Amino acid sequence: MRIRLAVLTTGATALLAGCATETVPACRAPQSYEMAAFSGVISHNPNALAAATAPGALRSALTGGTPAVRGHLWGHDGITDGTVVGILSQPPLCIIDDPSAPDSETVRQVLVYPQARYSRVAPPPETALADAPPPYGVSRRDYLSCRFEMTAEGWKLADLCGYTRPVASTVTG
Repeated sequence: MRIRLAVLTTGATALLAGCATETVPACRAPQSYEMAAFSGVISHNPNALAAATAPGALRSALTGGTPAVRGHLWGHDGITDGTVVGILSQPPLCIIDDPSAPDSETVRQVLVYPQARYSRVAPPPETALADAPPPYGVSRRDYLSCRFEMTAEGWKLADLCGYTRPVASTVTG
């Protein structure tokens, strides 16, 4: 009886210890709102991408054909290395909810990897998250960071997956 109790106690302790250590994130498939934005990029369809983008200066720059925005998304002269389409065009996609920017009711930040890239750059799945926090690899070579915001129309892409150059804001009203 004591042996059984010792085995059960040891097993329960190991199970609880395993729960206490969060490991590196596992990939998930894109949510429908994420895929709507990604599909607009992959299909080179600025109208579909604009429909999946939050209202504001970036959507206006996208619909206005701003060269820097188009270059960030689709590249120049057929060169897509380091662009959003360059990463998104390597299916299947691996989505990681960015633990450094926890989800809220209004903002979600995700890291987007081609599955093959994630497999090369991520630590083994049993690695403690505290020992190896994402992102893994090099931005715009191995992954993208994309922010989504809740709008009156639902979740929309807010930053065109890392666009950082200034855009002219338009005043409406």
